Amino acid sequence: MLRHLNPHQPIFGALFPALLIAGPALAQQEPTEAQREAFIAAVKANGCRMTEQQAPDLLPSVGIDQETSAAIVNDLVTEGLAELNRDRELLILKTEGCAP
Repeated sequence: MLRHLNPHQPIFGALFPALLIAGPALAQQEPTEAQREAFIAAVKANGCRMTEQQAPDLLPSVGIDQETSAAIVNDLVTEGLAELNRDRELLILKTEGCAP
């Protein structure tokens, strides 16, 4: 069963730094390719950007929970396919179809 995102719990600010420091060992399981594609498609449909405030509305509708989202964000940033703003409240995709 998927956990629903808590709108009061930061998705990028709290989880992302921990995953970045500790690496994938914190994630319970690696996201599937289908989850990654769904995440990217949802963010692309949102103008290639997503804020912490938008995540609880966008991600559950495509089957992405908070832990999976944090792992995908970590992977995308590590691969240079996304970046977070200074406050880690805005995710910006740099994938194909998204202007840098």
